Amino acid sequence: MFEYQTLFDARGALYNRANRLYPEARAEEAAALLRHLDLSPDSRWLDVSAGGGYLSERAQAQGLPPARFDCDGSLPFLRSSERSRFACVTTAEALPFADNRFDAVACLAALHHSEDPQSVFRELLRVTAPGGRAALGDVEEGSHASRFLNGFVDRHTEVGHHGRFYALERLADFFAALGGRAIRRERSEISWLLPSLEDAVLFCRNLFGLDPSASDGQIREALADLGARQAGGRLRIPWTMHFVSAQHD
Repeated sequence: MFEYQTLFDARGALYNRANRLYPEARAEEAAALLRHLDLSPDSRWLDVSAGGGYLSERAQAQGLPPARFDCDGSLPFLRSSERSRFACVTTAEALPFADNRFDAVACLAALHHSEDPQSVFRELLRVTAPGGRAALGDVEEGSHASRFLNGFVDRHTEVGHHGRFYALERLADFFAALGGRAIRRERSEISWLLPSLEDAVLFCRNLFGLDPSASDGQIREALADLGARQAGGRLRIPWTMHFVSAQHD
């Protein structure tokens, strides 16, 4: 996952800063993936491509156990986290754990950076214990979110953005081809939630490491194209995602 490492070596610290400033911004996204894991209070689970441990923090906020390990391919990304936890530097395509090691395994918003998606699915299932669930969430192919990432973000970041996005059935097929059972698939219209448009501009500038070529006005226009709107006293940014999970034999 060289592309992933290059990208987050460059902007992982800013990504973590965005999530620290606005810890509720991506709560709907995290909750949708966590539901697929079927976690219990004593579950031992793994967060793959965890970055600063955002998904584990959201699990704890919901009264669920934190991840046993947070793994990421970028050491600067892990180091910029303020969490104290078990962490290891590794790619999603080659996890350094024994077979059947975890009750559940999660990977959020990272698959589109992988040059070998089949290996990611293979590894997620391999380290999942029999009866446990491996779950993955990512942006929908052809959605406004995917065009924003491969368009606006690509043009206004030093390292660009060249995401490989997939249809929902393709994601399910990856699991099925590797023997995954009881496959669940979900297309979800979640929202990123920010207090105001100005907060959303700051969040996006940090999360994506936008360079000075992106003015605040241009970011506001890009958010408007995504369908950002005020509702219930907050700004909602629509973000269409796919969530897929499977049991390991």
